[in-house]
Amino acid sequence: MSHEVKSYAEWRSLPPLEGGVWVAMVTEVLDTEGIPNLVKTDLAAGGLGMVIGTETIGKAWRVQVPEEFFERALSIYETILGDQGNEPTEETDDPDA
Repeated sequence: MSHEVKSYAEWRSLPPLEGGVWVAMVTEVLDTEGIPNLVKTDLAAGGLGMVIGTETIGKAWRVQVPEEFFERALSIYETILGDQGNEPTEETDDPDA
């Protein structure tokens, strides 16, 4: 870990990602923008995860950034992933809903 990464006290996680390709895309843009970042996995779920192609089943990836860069990093994340990072909304048959 570089000295620059160690120098930040408060880190925040972006929404979880389920595939290494998405992690690579997000971190590449963060690096290009000069935003320090760390990638962590959910070891509880990841120990038994399986890799299928470019996706990892049962393993959540979290990209963390220093607090002061969070809003910009979240904007980048949302630009890359669009609605994929959000929970789907419940569909109803009611046209007024």
